[in-house]
Amino acid sequence: MIVDAVLVVGAVRHVNQTPPPVDIPVVRAGETPETPPSPSSTPEQPDFDFQPARAAAVSVANDDTLLYALRGACKGDNDNAGKVTVSTNGGASTVTVQTGLEEILAVSAVSRTELRIVGADDACDVQRLRSSDGGDTWETDPEDDLWYPDPTSTATVVSPEGRTKPGCTVTSLSQVGDTFARVSCADGVIRGTGDGKKWLKLGRLDNVRVASFTNFNAGVALAVYQGCAANAFTTRDSGRTWAPGGCISGEPAQAIAASDSGLVAIVDAQLYVSDDAGRKWRQP
Repeated sequence: MIVDAVLVVGAVRHVNQTPPPVDIPVVRAGETPETPPSPSSTPEQPDFDFQPARAAAVSVANDDTLLYALRGACKGDNDNAGKVTVSTNGGASTVTVQTGLEEILAVSAVSRTELRIVGADDACDVQRLRSSDGGDTWETDPEDDLWYPDPTSTATVVSPEGRTKPGCTVTSLSQVGDTFARVSCADGVIRGTGDGKKWLKLGRLDNVRVASFTNFNAGVALAVYQGCAANAFTTRDSGRTWAPGGCISGEPAQAIAASDSGLVAIVDAQLYVSDDAGRKWRQP
């Protein structure tokens, strides 16, 4: 089973008010400073200009197989066209595989051998691909049930049943089982659906950038917080309240996921991992 978030130990709070100072470690490439990020000047939610081409997708299986990609764009210049990165040891070593796609919309690492992706070709036609050999070869899989963001609209996601509108500008999409999904919105709201027909507001996390959920209740996110552009948060009540964790230095915050052994995140096109529920982060 693939999981996308873990729970944090400690008090859970609403992050819609000015929080008290907390001792949050910061990690930068190659070092782990002990000083926390400086407090932000306001707890308000400023406008967030979401850019889909700078988004990313990441998935991690319980056998430490990682699958991730920068989204790119199906039209125009695209240095990351169809490049998908695979690791079988939690990111300690990686290989880049080609898929024939221009834009990567969703990824799923089922196991070391079984990988799934959804992407768009140079005509922006969506393709569902599956690999049974760790990414060496890919074949189309029209029956695949991965949800994915609509490449033509930030207000739409696509379920196995068709297009659906969560009611906001979607900055990240998290699939929970076959029919349930959660999204983070540019206005800080977390929304959820059981079938794609009706979306409900579950909660909010001010300045959230990306979020993912393991089940109906447990989730993890990256948000702008106390001067940090990619601070980890966790929830255990479907996003109604959030607890802050550690800061990853850099921006943009592009993706986050988890397995039984820890969290993984993509920030500024770099991979970071945490084995303590997101309090401390490092590059593998």
